[in-house]
Amino acid sequence: MGDNMKVTNLTKFMLVTIFTLFMVSTAVTSIGVTQPIPVGLKILRGTTAKFYFQIQALKDSKQSCTYSATGLDPLVITLDENKATVDEGTIKNVYGTVSVPNDAPIKTYTGMVIVSCAPFTGANEDFSGSVVKQTTGANFIINVVEHLEEQPVIPIPEKEKPKASPIILVLIIIVLILAIVGFYFSRKKKIE
Repeated sequence: MGDNMKVTNLTKFMLVTIFTLFMVSTAVTSIGVTQPIPVGLKILRGTTAKFYFQIQALKDSKQSCTYSATGLDPLVITLDENKATVDEGTIKNVYGTVSVPNDAPIKTYTGMVIVSCAPFTGANEDFSGSVVKQTTGANFIINVVEHLEEQPVIPIPEKEKPKASPIILVLIIIVLILAIVGFYFSRKKKIE
């Protein structure tokens, strides 16, 4: 009877270990993050430059993400937003600006973009439950230089513009039609 108990406990332990490893391995691959673009940004002292990086939700769940840039002092990194929701199977562009103080040393700065995501619950962002949060990062390399050589221009894509709701468009068309019909009948009454 004692040997059966040991086998049962060992089996339970192995099943829990396998399940935990499976959950960790799937959680690690739920998001992807690119290096900030342009990669290896070159910038002069006393100037600013735009950049962006991308977060991709790889799994079949919407992700709620927060992010920051670290390790680049004395450079100032300002992100347009500090959090975003990334729909499953899509890529979200995150935009920001790097500002270089006039007295920043000329050198290559290497920092990180840190992204933490959890499955979107639709609840308050301060939700404290058993949601698996995952954190990943990408190198952020900025070269502060004395002068710029001719560089190819890398276009930064426009921010995603909110799409007009079809309901709003239909209401606008109905209002325009009513205005035209009202104008027509008011002109017709004046003529009579």
